[in-house]
Amino acid sequence: MSDPATLTDLAAYWQQHIDQWKDSGLSQPKFCQANDLTYHRFVYWRRKFERGPGGDQAERESGGFATLDYRPDVNNGLTLSLPNGLVLRGIRSDNILVVRQLLEHL
Repeated sequence: MSDPATLTDLAAYWQQHIDQWKDSGLSQPKFCQANDLTYHRFVYWRRKFERGPGGDQAERESGGFATLDYRPDVNNGLTLSLPNGLVLRGIRSDNILVVRQLLEHL
């Protein structure tokens, strides 16, 4: 995929689908399902276009990792702050499977 013509074609392909999604009124997952698109690839390209040229620099500098706010408080559990601003609080051993399912759907 390092061939510039291939990358240009790929970017044009995803830009076309993202433009169609914006006009569709559908949620991203429903649009991807209806158009036989892989959701995580759709999200990758949408974010890439939103960042614009050179937008990957901040991600490279941060490493793209989520922040884990660990405070040993048995009552409140862990807090997970994701790069997109979503914050999950109250993560404990008794609800870790629910948290995993949520993260798989993001």
